[in-house]
Amino acid sequence: MLAKSLRPVPRMTVSEWADKYLYLPSTAAEPGRYKTSRTPYVKEIMNAFTDDEVQKIVFKSSSQSGKSQLLLAIIGRFAHLDPCNLMIVQPTLETAQDFSKDRLERMIKDSAVLTPLFYDLNKTRNSNQTILSKMYRGGRIVLVGANSPAGLASKPIRILLCDECDRYPASASEEGDPISLAEKRQTTYFNRKTALFSTPTVEGYSRIDKEYLLGTQEKWLHQCPNCGEYHWLDYRDMKVDFTEKVDELKNRTITVNSVNWRCPDCSFEFSELTMKNAAQKYVAENLDALKNGVRSFWVNGFSSTFLSWRQIMQEYLEAKGDETRERVVFNTRFGVSYQVRGEFQDENIFLQRREKYLAELPEEVLLLTAGVDVQANRLEIEICGWSSDESCYGILRGTNWGSPTKQSTWLELDKILDREYHFSNGKTLKVARTFIDSGFSTDEVYKYCSTRQVKGVFAIKGKGGAGLPLLYQFGKPKNANIILVILGVDTGKAEIFSRLAIEPPGAKSFHFPVDDELERGYDEIYFKELIAERLTARKSGGVINMTWEKINPKSRNESLDIRNYNLAAMKSCIGNLEPAEFWKMQAAALREGVVENKKTTNKKIISREIDIFG
Repeated sequence: MLAKSLRPVPRMTVSEWADKYLYLPSTAAEPGRYKTSRTPYVKEIMNAFTDDEVQKIVFKSSSQSGKSQLLLAIIGRFAHLDPCNLMIVQPTLETAQDFSKDRLERMIKDSAVLTPLFYDLNKTRNSNQTILSKMYRGGRIVLVGANSPAGLASKPIRILLCDECDRYPASASEEGDPISLAEKRQTTYFNRKTALFSTPTVEGYSRIDKEYLLGTQEKWLHQCPNCGEYHWLDYRDMKVDFTEKVDELKNRTITVNSVNWRCPDCSFEFSELTMKNAAQKYVAENLDALKNGVRSFWVNGFSSTFLSWRQIMQEYLEAKGDETRERVVFNTRFGVSYQVRGEFQDENIFLQRREKYLAELPEEVLLLTAGVDVQANRLEIEICGWSSDESCYGILRGTNWGSPTKQSTWLELDKILDREYHFSNGKTLKVARTFIDSGFSTDEVYKYCSTRQVKGVFAIKGKGGAGLPLLYQFGKPKNANIILVILGVDTGKAEIFSRLAIEPPGAKSFHFPVDDELERGYDEIYFKELIAERLTARKSGGVINMTWEKINPKSRNESLDIRNYNLAAMKSCIGNLEPAEFWKMQAAALREGVVENKKTTNKKIISREIDIFG
């Protein structure tokens, strides 16, 4: 036994072990015997784990780049040849459980050299094996969620594998940065290895971006078949032949016919097949990081064997102009952090963009919404019109002076919400949905909404935080029999600033009227309030977080808030319907001429309620 314990560790690398022993479970993209040659860019990453000079490995990538297989190969190799304590950190406890059941357990059972290490095949049950803890000869595998401080502060570990670290919370409860907390478990090991894997998120606070820059910064490059230079396959160098169809409601359908890469040096173009068969290698930009034992690698979707260029570029073209969808493409396909459009130089660009409407309502408008912000001595109001491509037309921005504790203040609001707004042909529309902030004078807001929900008037409450959907939750407050809508306001602000960057008449662009005899209220003050905030990076507990803050703490931002409420109100009207179907219904109702004059109510558009709960 002593002789066996003193036997030197085999020098077999992770890639060599994977090619010889690893079998991927049926849940993998390509189940069965693993082949490193299918994802050649992971070989260097694998082998860094058996390099005595390397202590930390960072892998920034798109999704579907073979990262899960890489994790399994590392675990399998050490469990088989160099047993020790390993910890796998997933974003949450739930994702840790899923990885264990769907990936790890299946790999152990499908790889013949691993099964007897973990299971006594003569027993039907083994108390040493749980979902989050796998005991084996000479070591243990622990799976934890980054949101679980107890799990992160468990027993000493030698190998730390942090998966999707950009999705970790800023702090594990009150304990601080989850990665730093887990790294403290490694201090007693001279031969420790720490690995961070993730797709990036938002520029300025992506953890994987930061860790990548501290390492060797090795990019996976392809050799140009013409000039011989090695290049990163960038989406901006992709030349796409595509067709675009726009239906009568201005909905876009993209069909990609072909995609070629144009070499930025010689300008020759090559197909996906040619470039994926071209010579490829990592090229480091910061070799000095080896002195600190840190190697970092970067691969994007254009090098992935599991993604086609046509698929990537179709997703990109269809997402352009929609920040929420664009961010997904940049993160998961291009493998880059997304730069949020969160600040404009000044209000003049929007003052100059104002346009003359031919009537109170432009003919493109199919739906009216309202947003109301409640202050101590006034109500701030905006009426917005929406077209079939979700372009927004400012209709009226005003202030209703008066305390919200007075009934007269709310009666004046009724006049604005209940009136009919006119097209040039005499038809009219009324406001279909109103969202009123209940953060101030809550009881008065609840009381007002309780008798007007039948008319589409709802109380809302804003909730900050990255990643929350704009229509976050629906519920009922304890002290009122109403529907309370919880909005993920940070998501709404990001979408507003994204849409502000779209030049009209582009889809989802914002249109603003020049003041006419109606005195619509879209003046210099309005635009200053609309762009009063910016997305700011704040470091806390070793992690950078992005928060929306006023550029000038003394400035007002009510116009931004109520535009946010209008955006949410529009989306709530669409509800569970396909957007194209919703707008088609709206257009059909208006074409029928249900409203011919001021004395008639547009019942089909105004009275028809789409379930706000979806």
